Amino acid sequence: MATGGLQESNRGKASDFFGECAITQSCEPCMKANIAKTATVLCKDCNEYLCETCRHPHIIYKGGKHGVISIQDKESSTVVVNMKEMDKCSQHGKGFEFYCEDHCKLCCTTCVIEHRKCEKLDEIASISGQKGLQLHGLKKSLFKLKSDADAIVAEFKQSEDDLNASVANVSKDIDEMKDRLIKLFDDAKRELLTEANTLKSEEVKRLSMMQSVTSKVMEEINQLLSMCSSIADHGTPQQMFILSKQVEKKNKMIESKINEQRKTQVSSKVTLAYTGELSSILEMGTKFMKVNLERRGIHFKN
Repeated sequence: MATGGLQESNRGKASDFFGECAITQSCEPCMKANIAKTATVLCKDCNEYLCETCRHPHIIYKGGKHGVISIQDKESSTVVVNMKEMDKCSQHGKGFEFYCEDHCKLCCTTCVIEHRKCEKLDEIASISGQKGLQLHGLKKSLFKLKSDADAIVAEFKQSEDDLNASVANVSKDIDEMKDRLIKLFDDAKRELLTEANTLKSEEVKRLSMMQSVTSKVMEEINQLLSMCSSIADHGTPQQMFILSKQVEKKNKMIESKINEQRKTQVSSKVTLAYTGELSSILEMGTKFMKVNLERRGIHFKN
């Protein structure tokens, strides 16, 4: 077990390591744009490292005071790095001084008590010398993950834009369908009115023929009535007898024609019939159309 001891003297070394370190600082705005560029100045008020390209926009466009100092000739000097509590144990509030490889866990002086029997428990100060290259590799991996995350965010934004556009297209599609239906109904109306007028003409012709037959019967009845009145008032008994026999015969013929007319006479009108499909749509009300939400996967380059 390579514990390296738990002497108090080594705590100071671990604190020194995390409190200060010699590094090459990257420009923070450039890092956000996935550009690796060395910082040349530090804004003390914003605690932000900048390259020469980003220096001027930072001062001009970012609010507040900006005390900018040069770090170009300070490669050998010590730069204070704020680790934002990442170098402290969240459970005990103490700085990390040990690493247990058996459990892949950073330990403070309180945590380490639970790991005394672990095979690979080392002081961070004694094993941290070779971690620079590993950190650069992790940094590269973080840039890749950031690029992927940026691509996903861009996809989400594009998806939102596409969603807004698709809702607008729904309104457009409905209007187009409405126009098509209106045109279809207008065309159908013209054709149906033409057909209705043809049916009306044929029916009027049939009714006229029936009316003509009835009109002739009426003329014959009027003639017989006039003759009956004349013979009844001025005719001889022989004329009355003969006319009565003729009227009896005519009555039967006229009655037969009238009965036939009664059977064939109907009330005529033109009606409109819908197909079963159209009736079903009308019965559905506003439910004859519906909207769907379609999702697609997010794709981005490796």
